[in-house]
Amino acid sequence: MPDALSEVVIERVLEFDVKTTGSLEAACRSAGKNFTEFDRLLVLADSEDTRLQTAATWVVRKLLELGAELTSAQLERFVESAAAQTAWEARLHIAQSIQFIGDEDLEVQKLAKIIQPWCNAKRPFLRAWALDAICRLAQRDPGLKPTASERLARGAEDPAASVRARVRNLRKTLAL
Repeated sequence: MPDALSEVVIERVLEFDVKTTGSLEAACRSAGKNFTEFDRLLVLADSEDTRLQTAATWVVRKLLELGAELTSAQLERFVESAAAQTAWEARLHIAQSIQFIGDEDLEVQKLAKIIQPWCNAKRPFLRAWALDAICRLAQRDPGLKPTASERLARGAEDPAASVRARVRNLRKTLAL
């Protein structure tokens, strides 16, 4: 049975106004690393309603950042959910989440195939974080290093300053 704090998180996702994340953040901070209802969040993330996609993926990212962990089954569901995202904000949150997922049973190759096209998105911020995700996945699977190197080279030439800045940061922090 879900605890009261987890219920509040789910309620805040359902009430999300697409403008401010304050109530989402407060609920996440209250639930913290003990949050376990990722299955419910991922169902909401798979909604055709982009408002729910955006809110649910934002909450997943925030909870992972706060130290909550996905089970093996939830990681599988996370990868499936990544493929279902249509909102650019939801894709952004999925890409940003990669840095907070430990060395669990993540389907790295499958997730990389889902995220790679996002490196060509119209939105520079999504391109930057998709690149970040690919590079972090390459740290786990050496077979992705050529792809990450190619993406870094392209990113270094990107017209958007945010993408070039992410490339510089990745080269420093991940020694790529």
